[in-house]
Amino acid sequence: MYDVQIVGGGPAGCIAAKEAASRNLNVAVFEEHEKIGSNLKCSGLLSKKGLDGLGVDYRKAILNKIRGAVVYSPSLDKMRIVTHDVKAFVIDRKKFDSLCAMEAEDEGSKLILGKRAGASDLKSPLILGADGALSQVAAWYDFPKINEFAFCYQADFQNARVEETDVASIFLSNNLFPGFFGWLIPLNECEARIGLGVFRDVRKEYAVSVKHYFDNFTKRHPIVSEIVRNSRHKNTVSAVVPLSPRERTAKENVLLVGDAAGQVKATTGGGIIFGGNCAKIAGNLAPHIIRSGDSSRYELEWRKTFLKDLLLHKRARRAYNSLSDRQIERYFRLAKRAGIEKFLAEHGDMDSPTAMMNSASSTAPLQILLLMKLSKVIYPELGDA
Repeated sequence: MYDVQIVGGGPAGCIAAKEAASRNLNVAVFEEHEKIGSNLKCSGLLSKKGLDGLGVDYRKAILNKIRGAVVYSPSLDKMRIVTHDVKAFVIDRKKFDSLCAMEAEDEGSKLILGKRAGASDLKSPLILGADGALSQVAAWYDFPKINEFAFCYQADFQNARVEETDVASIFLSNNLFPGFFGWLIPLNECEARIGLGVFRDVRKEYAVSVKHYFDNFTKRHPIVSEIVRNSRHKNTVSAVVPLSPRERTAKENVLLVGDAAGQVKATTGGGIIFGGNCAKIAGNLAPHIIRSGDSSRYELEWRKTFLKDLLLHKRARRAYNSLSDRQIERYFRLAKRAGIEKFLAEHGDMDSPTAMMNSASSTAPLQILLLMKLSKVIYPELGDA
C-alpha cells in the first residue's frame, strides 16, 4: 500500500511526489496519458527567479532566453520593459515535465502511466489532487468550485518575422481579448508562439468562441498579422486556466495542489511557479499529515506564504477587466508619463507584486504612489488589499 497517492503527473504532482518520497514515504503518481508531458497547455514562459526556486534542474528544457517585453495598448502605443539580464526562459514543457518526473522517480516515487485513476483507486493515508483546473479529485471530495477561468488558445508559427528573439510582446484590449490579453513569445529567429485568453465565468453563456478571437488576432491585428504572414502554424492547443484559488484546498486526508487548487496568477494565468512551490509544501508536510491525520497545516502554510500575492493578482485582474479600451489607453499614457517603464525594468517581478513593492519602496516612491492611486481609481477595493 502506498503512503501517498497523487493524481496528475504534471510539475505540481511530480514536485510533491519528489518531496514526499525524499522523506521515506511510498509514493505513487497516476498519470492518465501514456507519456509525461503529452497533453501540454501552456505558453512555457517562466521567470528565471521562479524556476530557480522550484528545486528542479530545468536547464535541459530551455528553448529561449527572454530579457523583457513590449506591452501594447489597444491603440498600439507601447511600453518597452527590457533589461540587460535574462528575466525569463521559454521552456520546452514536455522536456520540463519529464525532468520533474525523473527527479520524482530518482527519489523513489512510482509513476503509473496510462492510468486514469478513479475515486475507488485512492485508498492511501494521503491523497493529492494535482489533476488540473477541472480537477476530478476536487469533485470527488466535494471541494468548493472555481467559477472564473481564462479560456486560452495558442499555436506556434514557423517562418514568422521575429525581430527580437529575446523580447516578448503583450497586447492589451478588452475588445480583442475580453478579460485577458494576447501574447507573442519568440522561440527563435523564425518561430513565435502566439496566443490569447478570454475571461469566462462558467455560470454564464458566451456567444463567441475563443477560436474566433484567435483567428481575428492572427489574421487581422496590424502587428501580429504581418509577423505571421506566409507562415505555417503547428502545436495548436487550447487550455482552461483557473483565475481564483479555491476557498478550501485541504480536507481530512486530501490536498489539492497547482491548478487543481487554483494556485495561479490571475493576471497572466501562470501557475507552474506558485503551484510548484505549494506542491513542495504539500510534500514536505506529508509525513506530518499522515502521522497526525490533520491536513490543516498545509492550508495554513501555503496561504501564509503565497495568498497575498495571489489575491493581488486576482484583484488586479478584476480591476483591468472593468476597463473599457478608452480607459486602458488613459491609464497607459499616465503610467508612461510617470516613468513606469524604468520602474518595471528595475524592480518588476513576474510572480510577486509584494516583492516588487518591497524592492522599490525606498528607490521609486513616486511610481509606487502612482500604482496605488491608479489601483484605487480603477478598483476601490484594491486600496484595502
